[in-house]
Amino acid sequence: MWPVHRGSRSLPAPEDSRGRVRRDGVIRPAVRTRAAVRVDADFADEYPEGDARSTEAYASLVRAGQAVLAELDRCIAASIDVKQPIFTALAVLDGAGESLTPSEIAERVLVASATMTATLDALERRGWVRRVANPADRRSVFVEITSEGRAVADQVLPGIRAVEKTMMSTLTVKERAQLVDLLDKVLHRSVEVAREAPIPMTGQRVRPDRLG
Repeated sequence: MWPVHRGSRSLPAPEDSRGRVRRDGVIRPAVRTRAAVRVDADFADEYPEGDARSTEAYASLVRAGQAVLAELDRCIAASIDVKQPIFTALAVLDGAGESLTPSEIAERVLVASATMTATLDALERRGWVRRVANPADRRSVFVEITSEGRAVADQVLPGIRAVEKTMMSTLTVKERAQLVDLLDKVLHRSVEVAREAPIPMTGQRVRPDRLG
């Protein structure tokens, strides 16, 4: 997706998502290295209309997001044997304080409606939520969290706070505040861009000789 070249510092070794199982049965991810994306020195020659720092920041933001979510997913799966998006849907219901429609949950979790159907099926099989008829519209249903679901949320949410604290401990308090401010600017810009016509996937590229 990004101009990261073979043999460059910009392409950390890929991770083995399967991980490895220790003697005690705990799965450890086979992470060899993680680092911010660094483009090659000839980036400006290859992409005359691009900006090296923008590419590095954009790609590193995506990589960091994937990395922290992967760790959260690993911890949640180890505790309650479900994927992070499934628990996130449960947490949304728990935090809402009222029943929600599947589409409302999907909007807050940022997933497609079809994916949310499977997520709610998984939650319902575990007895953590239940679907109830919408008295105002027979074509739709409400989703309610059960007492068992609340108990799971009460168990897992403090653990998530612990993961967040551990992952962010590499930053000072001031750096964390700065990061939030910077991410807020990026998120606001993402809303502005989403309101505009899609950026055409075209432009100038001068293919380096080393790529043949």
